[in-house]
Amino acid sequence: MDTERLRAALEFIERETHLRTKSYRMLSDGIQGGFLQAFSLMIRPEAVLEIGTFTGYATLCLARGLREGGRIDTIEKDDELTDIYTRAFAIAGASDSIRPVKADALEALPGLSGPYDIVYIDADKRLYHRFYDMVFDKVRPGGYILADNVLWSGKTALESPPSDKQTAAIMDFNSTVAADPRTECVIIPVRDGLAVIHKKETAPKNRIFSPASFGMSE
Repeated sequence: MDTERLRAALEFIERETHLRTKSYRMLSDGIQGGFLQAFSLMIRPEAVLEIGTFTGYATLCLARGLREGGRIDTIEKDDELTDIYTRAFAIAGASDSIRPVKADALEALPGLSGPYDIVYIDADKRLYHRFYDMVFDKVRPGGYILADNVLWSGKTALESPPSDKQTAAIMDFNSTVAADPRTECVIIPVRDGLAVIHKKETAPKNRIFSPASFGMSE
């Protein structure tokens, strides 16, 4: 991917998102975007699945490291901002490698077979656990699941976290992943917390990470 065209596309997304939406806080920033680009370049994925396109910033960052002929399937049910990411993908020269799926993720996921090298979850926080269960078998052994907002403005690290549904759902997701013997996981404190979940290639005999590593109970 041409880096100048990518930079122009990301600048376009930032500008249009701030001008046209009230949800610009949902936009990935340059630091997180840089991490996603670097991660994609390290993995060199052939297939990526994104749950939650929004205006396409993270989509393009993940597209940076695609192998030749690789693809991204990106799911977004809100069609009001379709023109922003469609134009941005064209600016970046990435339209042929990105397939927008305009549907509710819970309805779309069963029809996507994979296997995916990377799955990026950044949608309804209350559904993170369900998304995780639905995509796990679609990730190739040795592949990765990334989940955004797992610190949730620091709420998930509090001794007495709020009892709202979104915070409770993210804490449930974090505990589920930390206790899953099929994976290794680390939470990177970039922006609002990014979980990097590695799907082990074989069933482990010993756990490397435990719920206690994340300040969570069994």
